Amino acid sequence: MTDTTLSMPASAGRSHWFPPGDRAPATACGTSLRTRPLEETEALATAFLSRCGITRISDITDLDVLGIPVFHSTRPGAAAGLNTVTSGKGVTRRAAKVSAMMEAIERTWCEPPTGRQPRRASYAELRREDIPVLDPRRLILRRGHTWHEDAVLGWWPTRELSSDIEVLVPALAIFTPYPPECDMFRSNTIGLAIGNSPQEALLHGLLEAVEQDCTAFGETLKRGGRIRPGSLPDGPAKLAARFREMGVNVQLFGYVNEIGVPTVFATADDTHAEDGMLINGGAGCHLDPVVAATRALTEAAQSRLNVIGGAREDLDSQAYRRHASYEAMRDMLRVWSDGRPEMDFAELPSAGTGRIDGDLDVVLSGLRGIGLDLVLATELAPHDLPFSVTKVVVPGLENYHNDPLRLGARLRREMVRDGLVRSLS
Repeated sequence: MTDTTLSMPASAGRSHWFPPGDRAPATACGTSLRTRPLEETEALATAFLSRCGITRISDITDLDVLGIPVFHSTRPGAAAGLNTVTSGKGVTRRAAKVSAMMEAIERTWCEPPTGRQPRRASYAELRREDIPVLDPRRLILRRGHTWHEDAVLGWWPTRELSSDIEVLVPALAIFTPYPPECDMFRSNTIGLAIGNSPQEALLHGLLEAVEQDCTAFGETLKRGGRIRPGSLPDGPAKLAARFREMGVNVQLFGYVNEIGVPTVFATADDTHAEDGMLINGGAGCHLDPVVAATRALTEAAQSRLNVIGGAREDLDSQAYRRHASYEAMRDMLRVWSDGRPEMDFAELPSAGTGRIDGDLDVVLSGLRGIGLDLVLATELAPHDLPFSVTKVVVPGLENYHNDPLRLGARLRREMVRDGLVRSLS
């Protein structure tokens, strides 16, 4: 899709994501750190919609009573396994529109390229050739997988950001959708991000990966706290008020694990509709907890509209909710949320620097501090796209809440400590 070169491409070098200071783009402030004003991003994205096969950007905000902006983007040619409709959210309509555009562009370039094939080889073969290669076991393989060192897999080049060494990783960890080779794990978009610059995309990809890790610890171990509504700062408080005014009970929960970057999770229960499909959630991870809370609340609104609009193909994966009673779904929410202590919003750590490069340094330092110092990245966008589509892979980050067959050593240790599993083996 990106070009017709048949030989395996070299990965971008470290300077792609860490340019010299005199070439680093300035940071534009808003509800998140960006390197272009929103209006400029919108204009550039609009110019590339047709190339990405995006046929429609639609405002679906008014389908819901909340009035929190949500837009849909339609890409009919999406690969089987990806949604043809994706969505974007924001505090303003323009922000939601740009979010939807960028989400669709991002998903265009996460598909396996048609002209450049991953190298087919076994881990043992690559080791014999003395090629730097990631041991797949470091990616937390699913219980019952059939991988072994002589199994032939697809491999893709990435850049290890500390050493600036090119490292091959399983293509399954890079592209979506991708066949589940040896049932190691399912392809996913964790760590995938689009940005106005490679550094921006890298930061947001890391935050996406950290969010999943933080949520895995918070949900599995029931850690974190229920945030007192009265302690919310103005922005999130106004968004939460919109839910409550329309009969939607909203709760916010704060998670912080050893990495030190807060994740906020929002749940929304529509007590007027009394429909289990309208018990929704949203999450946000950011060094600035106000941004994290804003993302969580707008994502909860987006989740509602994905149900109300009826355009998301992946809703079939939640068919059990459609057939369960509202009372049963509400009981599940109560079991999930009960037992967490209350906390003030101000208890969440705030370590934002106000700059993309500064925030990136903080996140990478947090990963290094817990021994996750191997960070791999690859650029998926073509050279002439005015955006970066970066996939970040951080071996050792957890994803257990999404796939209970993938349990890593860090989370298992804590589960043993809490008596949830018997041993570390």
